[in-house]
Amino acid sequence: MKKIIKTCPINLSPAKIAFLLNAIKEDGTKMQEKKITAGFDGFIDTIIKIIKKKQPQKTSLFTTIKEFGNYILEKEGTSFSLELEEQHKKLGGNMPIMANALGQMGIPVNCLGALGYPQPDPIFKNFSLNCKLFSFADPGISTAYEFNDGKILLAQMGELNNTDWKKIKEKIGLDTVITLYKESNLICLLNWSEIDASTDIWKGILKDVLPKYSPGKEQIAFFDLSDCSKRTHQSITEALDLIQRFAKYTKVILSLNKNEAHIIYQSLYNKKSKKELFSIGNKILERLAIDTLVLHSSKEAMAFSNSEKVKVDSFFTPKPKISTGAGDNFNAGFCAGQLLELDLESSLILANAVSGWYIRKGISPQLPDIVDFLKNISVSN
Repeated sequence: MKKIIKTCPINLSPAKIAFLLNAIKEDGTKMQEKKITAGFDGFIDTIIKIIKKKQPQKTSLFTTIKEFGNYILEKEGTSFSLELEEQHKKLGGNMPIMANALGQMGIPVNCLGALGYPQPDPIFKNFSLNCKLFSFADPGISTAYEFNDGKILLAQMGELNNTDWKKIKEKIGLDTVITLYKESNLICLLNWSEIDASTDIWKGILKDVLPKYSPGKEQIAFFDLSDCSKRTHQSITEALDLIQRFAKYTKVILSLNKNEAHIIYQSLYNKKSKKELFSIGNKILERLAIDTLVLHSSKEAMAFSNSEKVKVDSFFTPKPKISTGAGDNFNAGFCAGQLLELDLESSLILANAVSGWYIRKGISPQLPDIVDFLKNISVSN
């Protein structure tokens, strides 16, 4: 007997779930006819839990970031040690995790990234078979310290810090990149914040790629900036300007988590906001000439366009099996919804379902898994 998921959004009716299930049933196989090209990062992730106390037959972990932070503050002026419990190693980075999630749903994805050079690192053999790898550098190394309410990511960038548009053209070939982009229904430009040359890469695509085939609004360009905390106001503003330049060629979707939304708001308005997330989203869209803005947190998600503004609760669980990659799986689900030409609300529900499965199971779902998840949610609702 399948276990029923009891945690469900309070504003999600059975009719909305039924509509999405029918769309997947009727059109889900059409996603196999779509093509995606995504770039440009790549990491090997080590997932870690931090041990708080050890007793015979019992080990307790730090469960919240605040609890861990307070513990460190209490040790001020002293030296101390902590024991780490490694959960597993996995493919990492915004592009690989999102691309793998899309591939799991049956969509062919061209992956341009730091996946190992001249041959992909063995860790990336775990990619979905629907993903085709184009690598130009060795991956970075990321250690994710996970808690029930979030995670702390510490990254060693390696060759990614020495990667620019010129190197990508040399290693992959400009003609190849142009062909991949031209044949794609969706292009994903991810993890701007961690790649030093992201802005240079975006400028290169705007100069050398998009003008070669003038895609139009039939093609979607999806952006996820990742955590911009260490970036300057000037560099963030330049990135936002470039995203709006992409909107002259394609339909543009920008996705931000709660932290990133506050940073972008501050960059646009030169002040912090104490407003709730939906209001922040409205204000961001007012300043950006893009087609769609998506905001998401562990408990809610929302999307904004000139014709739609919607908000839905997430499929929240207080004890996730994994949180690293939850946002990337959310983004994959939303993009899949857009490729199915769903409205914003249905795309958000699909995004939450993909992410909801992932954080409970530790792997990205295939379409039958998403269907089962939504059916169980519907029964419990």
